[in-house]
Amino acid sequence: MLKQKRLLTKSAFGYGLVCDRLLWIYQNAREELPETDESTQAIFDQGHLIGNLAKTLYPDGIEIDWSAGHENGIAQTSALLAERRPIFEAGFQHKRTHARADILNPYAKGQWELIEVKSSSSVKEEHLYDVAFQKQVYEGAGVRIARCFVMHVDKAYVRDGELDVEGLFARTDVTSEIEPLRAEVSAEVKRQICVMSRAKPPEIAVGRQCAACALYKECWSFLPERHVFTLYRAGKKGYELMDQDILAIKDIPEDFPLTEKQSIQVDCVKTARPHVEAQRIRAFLKQLKYPLYFLDFETFMMAVPPYDDLSPYEQVPFQYSLHVIQSPGTKAEHYSFLSDGITDPRPAILGELKKQLGRTGSIVAYNAPFETRVLESCTYHFPQHATWLKSTLPRFVDLFVPFREFYYYHPDQNGSASIKAVLPAMTGRGYAGLEIGDGELASLKFRDMAFGNLSEVDKQKIREALETYCHQDTEGMIEIVKALQRVRG
Repeated sequence: MLKQKRLLTKSAFGYGLVCDRLLWIYQNAREELPETDESTQAIFDQGHLIGNLAKTLYPDGIEIDWSAGHENGIAQTSALLAERRPIFEAGFQHKRTHARADILNPYAKGQWELIEVKSSSSVKEEHLYDVAFQKQVYEGAGVRIARCFVMHVDKAYVRDGELDVEGLFARTDVTSEIEPLRAEVSAEVKRQICVMSRAKPPEIAVGRQCAACALYKECWSFLPERHVFTLYRAGKKGYELMDQDILAIKDIPEDFPLTEKQSIQVDCVKTARPHVEAQRIRAFLKQLKYPLYFLDFETFMMAVPPYDDLSPYEQVPFQYSLHVIQSPGTKAEHYSFLSDGITDPRPAILGELKKQLGRTGSIVAYNAPFETRVLESCTYHFPQHATWLKSTLPRFVDLFVPFREFYYYHPDQNGSASIKAVLPAMTGRGYAGLEIGDGELASLKFRDMAFGNLSEVDKQKIREALETYCHQDTEGMIEIVKALQRVRG
C-alpha cells in the first residue's frame, strides 16, 4: 500500500499522510475541513515560492490559467501542446483521474519531460509516487512522456551576491525509479476512487498515519488527559495498550513492560507526586559557576537563503535573550538582540555575545547542544570569532539534563522534558496567553516581519511578541534553577 495516499488530492494535501476519511471529506464535504494552520500555510507558501522560481529557468514557458474552471484549464493545456513550449501546471484528465505537473517541457520526437518541483532538499519516496501518478494520467490522456524529473533545492548551494536560481536547484532523473510503481499506483487509484464514491465517510480508524492529518484533533478526541500516548517515548507501546482498551496511564497494569523512566512517570501519575532524585540534582547544580548566563536563541531557516554565505535550510539565529546573575542573590541583568532581517544578523550576534558572555561563569541553556551548534555554524562562516568560541563552549551547562534523565519528573509534564512542560509543572508559570508561545511560531512570525509585506504597526507588534517570548525562556530557566535548588534537599 502507498505510504502517501495523495494521488488524487495533490493540490490539497501537499504534505503529510491522507487517511481514507480525510480523502472522502475532501471530495464530498470540503467545508468540514479545519482551516489551515500557520505552520502548514507557511510550508505551502514556501512551496509556491520555490515553484515560481523554478519557472524562471524556462523563460519561454506558458502557465495554464485555472481560474476559469477545470474544463477550461484542460482545454488550454491541450491547445498549447502543438506550440512545443514549456507548460506550467499542465492539466490532463484520464477516466476519473486528473493530474497537473509543475513543468511539462518539450523533448525530442514529439515527446515531453515531466518535471515535478519540490521545496525539499532531496528526492523523497512520496515524490516518486507523485510523479508516477502524473505520468500515468498524462500517458492515459495521450501525452508521450520520455523522461521524468524531480527538481528540488540543492543544499550544497551557497549564496554569493544575487540569487543564482540555476544553482539553487538540482534536477534528479527518476524515470527508472517510477516504472516499478506503475501497478501499485493503478491499484491505489482504484481503491481511492472507491473510497471517494461511498455514500458516507469511512469510520474513524486511528493509527500512526494520523500524525500530520488535518483531522487529528477530531479523531483522537476520545483520549483522556493523561493518556498512554503521552508515555515517555511511548512508541508502539501506546498502540499495544490501546489495543487492550487501556487509554489512561493510571490504568496501565503492573505487569506491563516499561522502561525505568516510563515506570517513574506511571508512578507519578498514580501517586500524584513528583519524582525527585535529590543527590543527582545536587550534583548537577554544583556544576553551575557564577556569574550565570542564561542564554536562548531563536532561529529561522528558508529554502531560499536571504543572505550571503548561507545555504538552503541553514539555521540562522535572529534573536537571543540573555539573563546574567553575577552572584547568588543578585538581581538578573537582561540583554537581548532581535534582528530587523534587512542584514545578516550573525556578525552582530557574535559581536554582542562576545562582549556580554564575559570570560568566566556557566552559560546555561535548555538543550544546550542547539545553542552551541548555532554558534559553531556562525563561526564557521565568520571565523574571526572561532578562537573566542573555542574558549566559550566548555562553559555551557545543559539545563535539559536533569529532566531528560528524570532526576526530576512531575506528573503535569505529560511525558515531556521540554521547557514548555517543565516550567509550568515546577513553577506554575508558563506560555499560555502569550501571542507567540513556541519556537516554530516565533520563526514564522519573524519571517513575516522581516520578509513579508506588513505594515510598520504589524511589524512592531511582532517585535514586541518575540521579545516577550524569548525573555520568557531565559527568565523561565532562572525559575527552574531556583526550583531545583528548593527540591535538592
